[in-house]
This record gives sequence, structure tokens and C-alpha cells, in this order.
Amino acid sequence: QATNTNCEVTADVRHDGSEPVVDVTFADGDRLIMKGAHLTTGEMLTALASRCNAKDLKEEQKSKKKNP
Repeated sequence: QATNTNCEVTADVRHDGSEPVVDVTFADGDRLIMKGAHLTTGEMLTALASRCNAKDLKEEQKSKKKNP
């Protein structure tokens, strides 16, 4: 949040024996669900960065089409 004031972080910690999951909901409604039992922290960060970069690129392309 320090670098992106539009970022809202909500933690839901459960101790019910369920599988660890990181569920990211983007501003456009898109979701990225990562199951922690099958991924390392590095893999989760890479997946999140990849999705964010793809969204940034898509937004850049949209703005270029509007303002050629």
C-alpha cells in the first residue's frame, strides 16, 4: 500500500484445517486464486507480478488507442 494508495489489503486468517489460499481481486473484478499448498512464496509472487504486468500492458494499449 505504500507505493499504491489504490491497493486495499484484507486478511482472512483461518485455523480450520482448510487449504491455504491467496485470493486476489483486482479493481476490474478479475480474480487470481493461488493455492498455497502447491506453490512456493516465490511462485505466488511471480504469478501476481505477471498478472499485474499483463494488466498494466493492456491499460497502456487501451490508452494508446484512445490517444494515438
